[in-house]
Amino acid sequence: MDISFKITKKDLPRLIGAFICCAVGVGFSVTRFKDAIFWYVGLFLLSFITVTVKDKDSCKGGAKYLRLIPEVIYPILASFFTIFFMQLVNLVDHEVMKDFSMLYKVMYYTEKTRWLNESIIVIGVYFFLRLCQVPRRFAAVFTPVPFLLLGVVDFYVFASRGHEILFSDLLSARTAMNVMVAYTYDLTFPIVFVILPYALYIIACLRLKNDKPVTKAWIRVPVFAVLAACFIVGYVFMIKAWSKTNQPQDWEDKGSRYNGLLLNFSLSVATMFAEPPEGYSTQALDALIADTGVDMSYKGDASEASNIIVIMNESYMMAKDYIYMLGCYEDPTPYFNSLSENTLHGYAQSSVYGGNTPNSEFEFLTGISLGYMPIGAVPYTQYVNQDMYSLTWALKNMGYYTTVMHPYLASGWNRPNVYPKLGFDKIMFIDDFDYTQDDLQRADYMTDSAAYRNLLDQIHQAPEGQKTFTFLITMQNHGGYSEAFDNFPVHEYVTGTYTGEDFKVNTYLTALSESDTALQELITALEQEDEKYTLLIFGDHQPQLNAFTNNFAPGRNSSWLVPYLIWTNYDMNDELEQQYAEDPVGISSINYLALDVLKAAGVEYPAYYQVLSQIRAEVPSINSVGYYSNERGQFTYLADVTTDADRNILTLYRYIQYNLVFDNARSDFENSLLEVVGE
Repeated sequence: MDISFKITKKDLPRLIGAFICCAVGVGFSVTRFKDAIFWYVGLFLLSFITVTVKDKDSCKGGAKYLRLIPEVIYPILASFFTIFFMQLVNLVDHEVMKDFSMLYKVMYYTEKTRWLNESIIVIGVYFFLRLCQVPRRFAAVFTPVPFLLLGVVDFYVFASRGHEILFSDLLSARTAMNVMVAYTYDLTFPIVFVILPYALYIIACLRLKNDKPVTKAWIRVPVFAVLAACFIVGYVFMIKAWSKTNQPQDWEDKGSRYNGLLLNFSLSVATMFAEPPEGYSTQALDALIADTGVDMSYKGDASEASNIIVIMNESYMMAKDYIYMLGCYEDPTPYFNSLSENTLHGYAQSSVYGGNTPNSEFEFLTGISLGYMPIGAVPYTQYVNQDMYSLTWALKNMGYYTTVMHPYLASGWNRPNVYPKLGFDKIMFIDDFDYTQDDLQRADYMTDSAAYRNLLDQIHQAPEGQKTFTFLITMQNHGGYSEAFDNFPVHEYVTGTYTGEDFKVNTYLTALSESDTALQELITALEQEDEKYTLLIFGDHQPQLNAFTNNFAPGRNSSWLVPYLIWTNYDMNDELEQQYAEDPVGISSINYLALDVLKAAGVEYPAYYQVLSQIRAEVPSINSVGYYSNERGQFTYLADVTTDADRNILTLYRYIQYNLVFDNARSDFENSLLEVVGE
């Protein structure tokens, strides 16, 4: 194998083109990721080199094995190049990247083995192309293509909706295309950080001359088949193992920053598939439903019921349970905690911590827990692809006008597609709200006060003669809490936190305090209403603040707990008050909260909620980690089911979950629920 640096006149067009690509790339990289400069310059220098592989007849002794060197160098080069620029085009110029001058620092920031793991599949593709008899240099040229395309697609998806692509997005590709045609897209970064380096890479790969097979086909084909299988299957097994401890991220660009674009996308594939519970079939589910004795044809009765308002308050937690340990004795939510007349207080287990708000929405609206779902599952983006039975559909069937309100962008979590499938008549995002700039705080998060003002406007605009179900998801308390803003003066609640997060904690507690004031304004207004209203307010998850000691075991004193209250502007249901007074556990879960709202509002349970009520009687709390066992009198992990009573009731619940979320086959149970859907 000969290496030469000869330059002739016919090489000048290639070298001039390579120089232009290099110069432009370097110019853009200086103010972005500086380690990209090494790639541009390195690939440019490779364009001067010509490598000629000698014919086997001219090789003597061990020299003939040198002809195999390109078979090692090319897949390694292809993988390193692919991963770097696939990641670069996605993250370049993102707001959170301003503190990073080197892309490699981002790529090794959380997972030190990321590069190796992502390389496996790229190398596997190279050897698959070799198996297909593609010459070495062309196999190296074609290998990066699908991955670079993924990076470019992700670049545009992020630009249009503010978070990254997941496998589930492919299921709604047609809808996405309809939305994306309304946007205009910048071509600068895909050209500079994909097309130009790829052109340099092609020039470098094609400098290999005499790229003839070095062995006979009967040797090559089996070897490449084994290599391709080892790398591709190895990647699949690696992702399967990773999915047990890592989850795909779908908020902003956390997927690329925490997992890596390729690994994050692959993890999202893993969450799309759930194995059926042992013994599951639609017939088995229908038999278990029959054993409950519930008449599945009953659709509920709301003839004597009140209007219903549900507020899922962003990152809301019971701060007074935690702040004493930080040396703070000032309660930021005194009004919430002081409410007693016609009020029920409680705690619920959430299935998420510090993020993934739509999972709490999903649990509340459907009664389906994230327990037993794949790690990292986000039903809104993955599983809600058609109409699904929900509290909204149930109330709508009983004559309610249903509205969902979220004072933030419509681009997050696939909500515009999901909400109609869950039965909402009216859907509102921030552009549909009435507000001024003074109503936005910190990173343009609408205050709870402004959101509640808009909520009151909506319940007054409902069609005459219809009760209302209004579901509001707030934004005021959303993280992060580290940046100071002129429009948000921070009250000093704590000093000297052991994690050094004084400002973060004070920012968060100040937001909670304003939220508490807004709640007082809302309830004061509802007290003046002539019509009856039932109000539920609960937190979606706790904030991601290390100063509040984290404990992710199921049950009491855990980071899964969120507070809630149910308030009515009329006499509270006596049976419900007694139920709360005699509750030996004191902790529910978000998937069960609709049961108490319906009872407080005077709604007779539809059949689905009668079944759910029976399940709660045996398992009064369940989330993505564990459950409370009445049989054992304790909280325990989902994997530690030891009694027949727990096993039987959880089997019923798992069958319901699998049938409604994952199974395309319809059970009689699901068919009975769907009779009210779409009407």
